[in-house]
Amino acid sequence: MKKKLIISLALLVIIVLGIWYYKSHKNNSSYVAPETPQEEQKQTLPKLSIETKDIKEENFTGKVAVVSGDSVLAEKANAYIESAIADFKKQADTDVPAMRKEFGADSPTAQYEIDIDAKDVKSSETESIVLLVYTYTGGAHGSSVYKVFTVDADSKIMSLSSIVKAGQEKAFTEFVKKELLKWKPSGDVSPVFPEDVDALTFNSFGNWALTDTTLIIYFDQYAVGPGALGAVPFSISLDKIKNFLN
Repeated sequence: MKKKLIISLALLVIIVLGIWYYKSHKNNSSYVAPETPQEEQKQTLPKLSIETKDIKEENFTGKVAVVSGDSVLAEKANAYIESAIADFKKQADTDVPAMRKEFGADSPTAQYEIDIDAKDVKSSETESIVLLVYTYTGGAHGSSVYKVFTVDADSKIMSLSSIVKAGQEKAFTEFVKKELLKWKPSGDVSPVFPEDVDALTFNSFGNWALTDTTLIIYFDQYAVGPGALGAVPFSISLDKIKNFLN
């Protein structure tokens, strides 16, 4: 009987010590559970801001965009704007003094002007800066041309071939031309010239931008129609061209 009691007490001590050892090591354990992987954050492009400034030179005036931000788009846009103004200044400094001498300082012929507008266009995966350059060098009206820079989510400059499937350029071009010929923004008459549209190639679509629902192709004044049509931003639903896109 005494032997059984001793054995029972020994077992009880062992059980108590085991419970104590387990709890103390559990509470003091340095084990750290692995972190749950966080969802990868979507890369965002640097923010742009666009302001305008007036230009008043001796031989021309104007209003031009100033694009700010730590971005390839800002760098490209401002470089293009500076180059356009420098070229226009060279032309104005050559032409205007002689015109003023011949026709008078107040002659409309000698009133050279340059205006450069900038617009930011975004999709979920791309961003574009759209520059519209208007110049007046005398005559009935001025002229307008586009310059568009588009980047992907990694801030790399894109061409239209970046989004159109290889081998589909010709078919894509023909589809865009058909859409242009059907385009009737007001009334029942198409504003484009069929012969101008027929002359378009894939390289004619070099100025473009994306939204999440449309592809916008920008045509210079006179590129697809009369001067009165102006520069044309032509939008096509992505649903219509999805078979051509990567």
